[in-house]
Amino acid sequence: MNYRLTAAVCLLGGMLLLSACADAPGRYIGGSEPAAEAKGPVKSFTVHASPSGYDTTEIKVKQGDTVRITLKNTQGMHSLKIKGYNKEVRGGKTITFTADRAGTFEYSCNISCGKNHKEMKGNLVVK
Repeated sequence: MNYRLTAAVCLLGGMLLLSACADAPGRYIGGSEPAAEAKGPVKSFTVHASPSGYDTTEIKVKQGDTVRITLKNTQGMHSLKIKGYNKEVRGGKTITFTADRAGTFEYSCNISCGKNHKEMKGNLVVK
């Protein structure tokens, strides 16, 4: 009887853990985002992140472009979260979305990664 109860608790705990990794709709932080149908030209970028920051601090696209961003961690664990688009990608993963709003949108690391964490910033510029 105790074995069945333990197994049930473990199964329930695992399901809760997996559902927590799903995060909010539209954000794909645990893995690569499912392929989206391109609505405009596809603009692909690879951003390298390290404790000293991002190697790309400005990404320029046109409104309507499909944006594909791959984040590569060169040292440590980092993410790239785009404020105003509610998109986030973690190291080794890719996000794809349509730049449907014009403006300048700051991106930053959303993982506390060390003393320079607050300086890890850049901008997505959509014209």
